[in-house]
Amino acid sequence: MADASARTIQKTQTRSGYNAYPIANTIEVFEGMLGSLEGGYLNHWADGANDVFVGLVLGDALGISPGATLTGDTGASPIPEARVDESGVTLMHLASVAGTPTQAKVGDLVYCATSNTDDITLTIGALNHPIGYMSKFRSATDVDVTLFTPAEMLAQATA
Repeated sequence: MADASARTIQKTQTRSGYNAYPIANTIEVFEGMLGSLEGGYLNHWADGANDVFVGLVLGDALGISPGATLTGDTGASPIPEARVDESGVTLMHLASVAGTPTQAKVGDLVYCATSNTDDITLTIGALNHPIGYMSKFRSATDVDVTLFTPAEMLAQATA
C-alpha cells in the first residue's frame, strides 16, 4: 500500500444517531429493549464476548409493518430490520438500578446482563462490558442512566 497520490472524493454520511439492523433469525426484539449486534444481526444484549452494544431498540424498519411483531427471518427478502437509537440516549427516572445508587455514584459505569433495562446495575460482578454511566441521582429509586454509543462501548471494551 502507498500513500494517496491523487485527489479522491469519498461519498460520506453524517451520523444521525439512529440506525436500522437486520434482526437475527427467529429472534423477537421489542421496543425499549437494549440491543446488540451478534454476528452482524440485531439481538438481545447479553454482555457476551460476541456482543457489541448498539443502543435502545425503537421499533420497526425495513420489512416489518408498523406495529407488527419484530421477528428476524434471514431467509426473507428483504430481511426484517429494527430501528435502534445509538446516539447515547439518557434513560430517565429508572426505578430499579441495582448496586445501591447514591449521589456519590453519579458518573460510575453501569452494566446489564440482559436486554431488560430493569436489570441495569452499578455492580460489576461477572459483567465486564459497561453500557453507560449513571448520570443523575434523585433518590435510590429515581436515577438517570446515559447509554454509550456503539463507539463508546467498544472503546471501553478495549481499554
